[in-house]
Amino acid sequence: MLIGGQRLEGHRFIGWNFVATRRERIDAAKRAWARDEFPRVPGETERIPLPD
Repeated sequence: MLIGGQRLEGHRFIGWNFVATRRERIDAAKRAWARDEFPRVPGETERIPLPD
């Protein structure tokens, strides 16, 4: 993937497939994924589990 444009202000944290400006938001997203709270992608039947 190639992304162009001006640099974003502030830091970004990455955890698995999640990107956020705060680690707390990454942790919340991981918990939501583990509880299967994200909407399904139409036509997709496979769900990838959160890695350890």
